[in-house]
Amino acid sequence: MFVPIALLVAGCGDAVMPGEGAQAAMPRRAAAATPVPAASLEAFWTRFRRAALAGDAAMIRALSAPTVVQNSTLDDGPAGRIPASRVPAAVATVLGRPDGVDAAGRTHRAILQATPVPKRDAQQPAGSYRFGDLVFTRGKAGWRLTEIYMDE
Repeated sequence: MFVPIALLVAGCGDAVMPGEGAQAAMPRRAAAATPVPAASLEAFWTRFRRAALAGDAAMIRALSAPTVVQNSTLDDGPAGRIPASRVPAAVATVLGRPDGVDAAGRTHRAILQATPVPKRDAQQPAGSYRFGDLVFTRGKAGWRLTEIYMDE
């Protein structure tokens, strides 16, 4: 038999835990459901960075939008879409490439290894973070990889 959780919780309003004393005998109201706050960028970054450096395809997919937008590296090509199944391979491709802006010519992987904490760019909107050719956006589900710049 299936009983909705709301009915189970509602029936427990007057419960008293052993050893709680007389004050606990007062009726309790069920707490209103509050949404889980979206993880901070720092918490998300720790998980994404670990997954990307380890090549953990399942975790990369879990930390990405269902469909990631693919932009041309020169911003002149039409945007495409990368299905979740191909996102880990696209991330691996980007990690193997030079950043293009780094004075030392390091790859995205080398810069990612050297970046345990995301460095925010004041030019970017508050709900967006760009790391080289990877763009992350904060939405209702928290931070997710949402865009990749690559020409393939």
